[in-house]
Order: sequence, then C-alpha cells, then structure tokens
Amino acid sequence: MPQRRFIIASASARLIRKDNGVVGRVVEGYFPARPDREHFVSIEPGHCYLVLAAPWQGGGDEERTDVPRSQAEALMPLCAGKVGFECTTIRLRGGMEALLKHFVAPEPLDLLSVEFEAEADAQAFDPPAWFGPEVTQDAAYDGGSFARLGVPASDEVPLSNAMLEDLLDTLEEGVTAAQLGRVLPRRAPNAGPPPDGRTEDADREPDPLPRPSVEGVQGRKQSAMPAQAPEGSHALPSSAHPQPAAETTSPGAEARRGDRLIFGLPTRRVRQ
Repeated sequence: MPQRRFIIASASARLIRKDNGVVGRVVEGYFPARPDREHFVSIEPGHCYLVLAAPWQGGGDEERTDVPRSQAEALMPLCAGKVGFECTTIRLRGGMEALLKHFVAPEPLDLLSVEFEAEADAQAFDPPAWFGPEVTQDAAYDGGSFARLGVPASDEVPLSNAMLEDLLDTLEEGVTAAQLGRVLPRRAPNAGPPPDGRTEDADREPDPLPRPSVEGVQGRKQSAMPAQAPEGSHALPSSAHPQPAAETTSPGAEARRGDRLIFGLPTRRVRQ
C-alpha cells in the first residue's frame, strides 16, 4: 500500500506517546543490502516474521512469513544491522490513522507514516500543520538504511505555537471519537433486548461448568438417602418390592438427566 512519511518534532512525538501510549515494541534485523529487494527479520509482540519487500520502503507490498521466535533470534546475529522502535497510533482528522515510530536504536528519531488505499489518495493528502519535513522518497530514512548506515544527520524540527495548537486539537478529537465509539446506549429496565439482538448475558463470560438448580440438587440428595423403616417394623428384602427401572438408574445417569433439564434439552421417557 502506498504511504507517506514525515519527520516530526521530538516534543510532538513525546506528547503523542504520552496521550496514546505504546502499542508495541519491534526489533528488526536487516540482512546485507541487495539491489532487487529488502529482506529482514522482524520480532514483534506475539509474532516473528521473515519479510521480503521492495528495495525502498513504500515501493510495494511486503511478503511476510511467520517463523518461530527461536529461528528469528537465531537469524539476528547474521544480520548486517538492527533497528528498534516503539509504535504508537494516532487518529488524524477525517478518520485516518497514522503510525508513529519512535526509534530508540541505533539513534533516536521520530517518523510518522500514513498509509493509503490508492496512490491517488496519497497524492491528494494534505499534511497537517504539525507534521515536519516529508522524507517519503528519501532512501536514507528506510529501515535498512538505519540499520546499516545509521540515522542521517538532520536539523531539529521546529515546533511553533500554531503547530502545537493543531496537534492538541487532533489529540482531543481523537479522544472524543474513541469515547463515542466505546460508549453503549443505556437501556431502561425491562426494555427488551437491544437492536442487535444481544442480551446482557451475552456480554458475560460463560461459566466453566453448568450450575444445577437448588431443587435438583436437593431432589438428588433425598433420592440418594435410603428410606428408613418405621420404628418396630422389619425391613423387607429389596427383592420383595422391586423398584421401577426409572428409579434404579445410576447416579451418573441421574446427573446427566438433570443437566438435560437445566439446558432445556428434551428428556427421554422410560417405559414402566
């Protein structure tokens, strides 16, 4: 996907990171340079990839292959250089999102990238006032160049009052949009299910085991207790009063029958 990259002031990056937090830390190890492609190992939160990409960042789609972490770590010593950065996302005006990469190795640098669906959208993008110089076409700001040659020397990005005001407005709008997206409409008691058909029980975590009803537990306890004969009488042998087949079921079958009642499944009648 086409993208555009911009350097931003370190103070702006610090404000964005403080407001939006860090979503992930990434380490990339780049193999020796080749003219036809860029290939590197990426260790990310929860995943490791072997990546094949165009010789310059944003030049085409990447091919990512999952590899075990042990293999990714074994390939790192074979790399010509490494970079490490922390990622933070920021919501721009108009609903777009940008990715802030705060490089901590080999040297500090803050790059902001914006991806687009089509090249025409990328060309029509008007950068906000708080963006710094654009380095989309500068190969010196690719990850491979960072890893092999280091971060190029550049002047400090100025931060004016107008840039700071525009950034603060962007952050406030992003917070408001996120809050509106998370707030669910309150329903009055007995108002019925919400429009999407979900119920309040659907939002609860399922119980690990079914909970039988109190009546079912008490009934099974009473049926398991032997009947006591009246005082002064003699108990008859069990063969004199044969029990119906439904009453001589095993405790396991009785429990399974109780579970069927709890979950609303049909029970099978036992012929007398």
